[in-house]
Amino acid sequence: MMRSLAPGVTLLLLLAWTSPSEAQIYRWTDERGVTNYTEGLDSVPEKHRATAVAVGGPGAAGPPEKAGGGTEIKFAPGREIVVEARLNGGTSVRLLLDTGAQRTVINPRVLVAAGVVLSTGQAMQMKGATGTASVSTVQVDSVEVGQARVGKLAVISHDIEQDGVDGLLGRDFLDQFKVSIDNKEGIVTLSPK
Repeated sequence: MMRSLAPGVTLLLLLAWTSPSEAQIYRWTDERGVTNYTEGLDSVPEKHRATAVAVGGPGAAGPPEKAGGGTEIKFAPGREIVVEARLNGGTSVRLLLDTGAQRTVINPRVLVAAGVVLSTGQAMQMKGATGTASVSTVQVDSVEVGQARVGKLAVISHDIEQDGVDGLLGRDFLDQFKVSIDNKEGIVTLSPK
């Protein structure tokens, strides 16, 4: 059974698409050229509905490329689960495992260290319960946690401003695996689907 790790991560609501799995996410561009993401077509301003594109929920694009492998992650029961990961095959990154975050979020400085060119990212506004933030999405060649690997993953470039971690490991990565969280033993298992 998966659990959400929301304590202390209020910003998650701002960065994650927190809609139910059946809800549709739409991308639309406003008059200033800013890309916006919102839940449900009725949340897109009427003058932009004709050009809104469905990007999440039913009918969304397929999963990221090349998911494979598996791993075990140890954690202290009752505490946040922090994952040691690698970007693009080498750069170390500490991510908070969050089953409530739909997208993986990584600090821009870590992305640069991994060789990601941030200027190639797509700027957007993410809206959530706590407000709006300007972020960008960039593609990484791979995210690896132990032997669990997902390639060609679009991640959000943003500093979540939480001490000790470089971002969030979201469901865009986790959904590529069978995830089991044993709270009593303090072990998360990622197994190939």
